[in-house]
Amino acid sequence: MMCELSPKILHEVEGVASSINSNTKLQNLCQDGDTKHQCLTIHMAIHAGVKSCKCDVSGKEFTCKANMGNHMNMHSGIKNHKCDVCGKEYAWKSYLNRHMNMHSGVKNHKCDVCGKEFTAKSSLKTHADMHLRIKKHKCDICGKACTSKSNLKKHMNLHSGVKNHKCDVCGKEFITKNSLKSHAELHFCVKKHKCDVCGKKFTQEVYLKNHMNVHSGVKNHECDVCGKRFTAKNSLKIHKDMHFHAKKHKCDVCGKEFAYKNSISHHMVIHGVVKNHKCDVCGKEFYRKSDLDMHMNMHSGVKNHRCDLCGKEFTAKNSLKAHTDKHFSVKNHKCDVCGKEFTYMASLIGHMNFHTDVINHVCGVCGKEFIQKSSFRAHMDMHAGIKNYKCDVCGKEFAMKSGLDDHMNMHSSVKNHKCDVCGKEFTVKGNLKAHTDMHFRVKNHKCDVCGKQFARKSGLNSHMTMHSGVRNYTCYVCGKQLAHKNGLDKHMNTHSGVKNHKCDVCGKEYAQKNNLKIHMNMHFGINDHKCAICGKEFTQQWSLKAHMSMHAGVKCYKCEVCGKDFGYKTNLTAHMKVHAGVKNHACCVCGKEFTGTSILKTHMKMHAVIKNHKCEICGKEFTMKVDLGNHINKHYGVKNHKYDGCEKN
Repeated sequence: MMCELSPKILHEVEGVASSINSNTKLQNLCQDGDTKHQCLTIHMAIHAGVKSCKCDVSGKEFTCKANMGNHMNMHSGIKNHKCDVCGKEYAWKSYLNRHMNMHSGVKNHKCDVCGKEFTAKSSLKTHADMHLRIKKHKCDICGKACTSKSNLKKHMNLHSGVKNHKCDVCGKEFITKNSLKSHAELHFCVKKHKCDVCGKKFTQEVYLKNHMNVHSGVKNHECDVCGKRFTAKNSLKIHKDMHFHAKKHKCDVCGKEFAYKNSISHHMVIHGVVKNHKCDVCGKEFYRKSDLDMHMNMHSGVKNHRCDLCGKEFTAKNSLKAHTDKHFSVKNHKCDVCGKEFTYMASLIGHMNFHTDVINHVCGVCGKEFIQKSSFRAHMDMHAGIKNYKCDVCGKEFAMKSGLDDHMNMHSSVKNHKCDVCGKEFTVKGNLKAHTDMHFRVKNHKCDVCGKQFARKSGLNSHMTMHSGVRNYTCYVCGKQLAHKNGLDKHMNTHSGVKNHKCDVCGKEYAQKNNLKIHMNMHFGINDHKCAICGKEFTQQWSLKAHMSMHAGVKCYKCEVCGKDFGYKTNLTAHMKVHAGVKNHACCVCGKEFTGTSILKTHMKMHAVIKNHKCEICGKEFTMKVDLGNHINKHYGVKNHKYDGCEKN
């Protein structure tokens, strides 16, 4: 006998009759005592949708009392069917049979759309709903829709935060059973699936597939709340929890709040008073041993992680991963100020601190401020005296390899970094960056002493050392003291006699580039500093400052031989040559020698017969101003010179 509505054979449904309780009378379902006819009658009730048996507990309806009886076992907790492999128990034998397929690995149910195979037909049905986008079950808290009621139930556990699934190996707890299963694989499973790009291994092929999206830069998962996109679905899930999860866990020390308990546990380590893990090389201390191990790789210089694309090597695996992403990722995040593009939004946020001048890291030794943590750490190594990178050309040592690389460009004189605004070229990218900031950044930091303004507070702090008079760097050749180390380095070039900066106009050479720049202003007549009293203009501010002291009658430089005072140090230096009898400046016409260039310049006017100084009384002209002064004294009978041994003036 066969059902007219279904090709189901009777002997397949006879199991329904065998599962019926012995007290159940088939005669209640059909007056005919034939067993096969009774089975067919039960089967036909399924097509008709007739459900005459109702559960008093949950209200669920069934077509026959046998199915309701099995259902009641679920309420009573009776599970008579046990798996011989893992010991799991079930209320229904059909559930046990379905469970056994998982151990055998037999997957008889295949999806016609994507070809994915399943052990149970119900799993295939749930999977098919995903293709059809059928999501009937919606979460009342966050609005997420699920394909099945069981998935919705699992989802609700995320909101409740209840973790009923515990790992037997490490004791870690999980909200969902699936999460526990994935975690257990880390303890026992072999990672057979390897990424060809970065070499990372995975336990399942689906994890490798999701990982490859990171390299390709494809982000198919978008947040419905803020629009942020992610490469992996799990990353999106974690991100959405931030929108809907209340931050119930608060740090008692700093007050910071967290959504998850494990997050606050990880955070509390930072507040730990004791750092038990200390570096034997530099003495730096760490809260965790893993951080110390990672730090030790920096000292050893061992780089076991190499990029397969460019060959660059790294000490840490995560550094290689971040580097590999640069090869494949698209830079979709652009700075609105300078136009620089970034792969990650976090990198752009860190970059914006340069424009906003946000200082997050302050050195406890010298008070210097830093925007980036990496720069701060490199600076602290300088205080510790750690310099593992040495230049083979000049022997200069550096704390970071990047500093050595930038320094080597100075020896090669290659300037690959060009400013897009003014076209100025630089050997080091960091110098270009600092130069670019000058174009775009406002100078909000003003010196209270001289009024000079700076773009960064660190620049102002460095400038203030000049006013304080603190000079910690002393030249071992001449004993001159300087406020900054870079100033000492430039000063040492004057002793070495090396002059690499040559004037293109007159050919004069200088040891420092800044002196050449000042000299060039003389050729082009650039005098930005003007005296408010007499109107005289100067190329440098310090020259104007020294000139102003003359108006005030202040002469700070005194000759120790004759006691004569001078307003300029250069005048004192030239005067000392008179006492020493040094005459290095000779006239090219008559050969007469002089102690200074200014005296030689005045002497040359005599040969040129240039008489710019005229007496207003008699009209006589003179080449030198001093001669005119002596001449005017004769008109008025003034005699300034008295000779020893004679009373005549």
